[in-house]
Amino acid sequence: MKKLMLFTALISLVLTVKAQQDVMLNGEWQLNIAGKDYVVNVPHTYNVMDGLEDYAGEATYKRVLPITPDMKGRTVRLHFEAVYHDAIVYLNGQKVGEHLNKGYTPFSFDITRLIDFNGENTLEVRTSNAYTDKALPFERHFDWSNDGGIYRSVKMHVSGKHTIRYVHATPSKDGKVRFDIRLWDERTNKMTARLKVTNRQTRAVEWEGQLMLSKKKGEPHFTIDAAVKQPMLWHFDQPNLYDFICETIAGSQVSDVVKDHFGFRDFRIEGRSFVLNGEPVRLPGIEDMPGSNPEFGMAEPRVFIEKTVRVMKDLNTTITRFHYVPDGYMLDLMDEMGILGQLELSWWQQPWGKLTPELRQVARESLSEMIEAHYNHPCLYGWGMSNEVAGNHEDVKLLADHVRKLDNTRIVDVLCNKIWKNLADDPSLVLDLPTWNEYTGTWHGNNRYELPLRFARIDSVLNGRPLFITENGLCEPAFAGGDGTRIDDMLYHIKEWQKVPFVCGYIYFCVQDYRTQMGEEGLGKYRIRRHGVTTTDLMPKPSYHVLRQLMSPIEITKVSPANATKKEGLAGQYDTDDSNRDAAVVLQVKKSIPTYILRGYQLKYTDGDGKGQTISLPDMQPGESYPLVLKNINAQYSFEVFRPNGFSVIKY
Repeated sequence: MKKLMLFTALISLVLTVKAQQDVMLNGEWQLNIAGKDYVVNVPHTYNVMDGLEDYAGEATYKRVLPITPDMKGRTVRLHFEAVYHDAIVYLNGQKVGEHLNKGYTPFSFDITRLIDFNGENTLEVRTSNAYTDKALPFERHFDWSNDGGIYRSVKMHVSGKHTIRYVHATPSKDGKVRFDIRLWDERTNKMTARLKVTNRQTRAVEWEGQLMLSKKKGEPHFTIDAAVKQPMLWHFDQPNLYDFICETIAGSQVSDVVKDHFGFRDFRIEGRSFVLNGEPVRLPGIEDMPGSNPEFGMAEPRVFIEKTVRVMKDLNTTITRFHYVPDGYMLDLMDEMGILGQLELSWWQQPWGKLTPELRQVARESLSEMIEAHYNHPCLYGWGMSNEVAGNHEDVKLLADHVRKLDNTRIVDVLCNKIWKNLADDPSLVLDLPTWNEYTGTWHGNNRYELPLRFARIDSVLNGRPLFITENGLCEPAFAGGDGTRIDDMLYHIKEWQKVPFVCGYIYFCVQDYRTQMGEEGLGKYRIRRHGVTTTDLMPKPSYHVLRQLMSPIEITKVSPANATKKEGLAGQYDTDDSNRDAAVVLQVKKSIPTYILRGYQLKYTDGDGKGQTISLPDMQPGESYPLVLKNINAQYSFEVFRPNGFSVIKY
């Protein structure tokens, strides 16, 4: 290894570094829509503009590209994070390419040959969000917004000969990491690449080397096998990450550079449990519906995306899912803050049964693009094939086979809402994880007290497997009662799930009241379903605080003056001595849902002298109680418990 690193250092001295350049194209564009011209800022959706809230059709974006002389002789690609749902791209009047019927995944085009280095270069993107039977989501059968436009970031990527399409890192828990490097030019069979892996927590370089690579026969990518000694595992409480830099080299120049991250994380199903890094766990969570704020719709700015993820962490979310692929920045934050998640093909309720050959191809392409773009995220535990679709057993099995060829390290499932009725014929039983969008007492019968009986019936077809509650909540105005009814409904359902040992976790629905083209309340961009524990702009409702406590892994079962004597006949009263300012506290670790070991937690409070105090808690086991004495406590007896990465768990 020392010889390899020395070789790398010597080579680095003689290289003339001319690495890649990313030129962001966010900002001012011209928009033509419905016969009118506008100046807009990309990322952008026209469905939050006055008069266009319900528009479904074509729109054209234009701008001049900032081409510079130093780009000549290099490779220039356009990269779109997403356009909903069609994009046909032209440069200087010539067609570059098209990306049709797939509105949530990144795509890229090579524009090198079409650039005019002697004149202006006009980029034109013709978009459409027209409802169609050629896309997934299908026609008007989807319960979220139909926001059209270039609603995520777009850039030019300038590089040399060996332009990288992707670098996928596949870590194993023993510290080995396989890096698969794929170029856009698949004719290249040999190249030189340099790789550096760094521990983000310690900043230590864990592996570094420069290698001559050759493709293996039949493989589309080059491979580097690296290793990390004593890897620090990724966990939602301790989301340890490793950064890497991969460079391709052509002649004496760095041709292209990819910077990304990965984590060592083992998430699987064993028996009737989720198992995270060898530990059986039962996990609570909540789902976010991106695009719900009517101020900017699907074109969410990064500051709002970060606010959303922080809200989810504050709610004690450990696991989530998405009806459609979110912005990659959201997944980066979930990697960094610690939330497990699943991405799903946006096939919701329709069409039932078999897909047409054309739609099946759209589904395959969407899944391929989703996995290619987001493979490295350690937060992602699974890929979902469909949501609440009946009779699609054959297609979900075919799609799952396709997915497993692209990624055999994650769970593949299908989300279903009628396993209590379908029993052995439920589509969720044909893949890795039985699931239930559980709406007993609302969408599925008006008697919620049938729930225990339904669990018994479902258990008869599980064959010793777990059941994951993948959705539940109260939808207003379809079901009246306001947030008080939401709290009552939430308490009943969550307490019932906690009683059932084969329920491995739940995902409550949802974070916010969400914008949807099929909403029953409001008009235009304000059309919503009132389904959240927050408003569309993430202001908490009372149900937020109830859910936060339900999802907390800790209960506070005792707070009293230390060494005090309880008064006889007076409930909750103690003989106290004002000179004794200590408090006795008992923390109870839950053993229902949630269930997981608490490592590295801290209790913090301000003492009677106004000084901050921190108590490092021992590793705490589910079901166990932990008594503490808080010395010189403040007059209000207030304190707070925090996760290792600084997020609050519970506050007194």
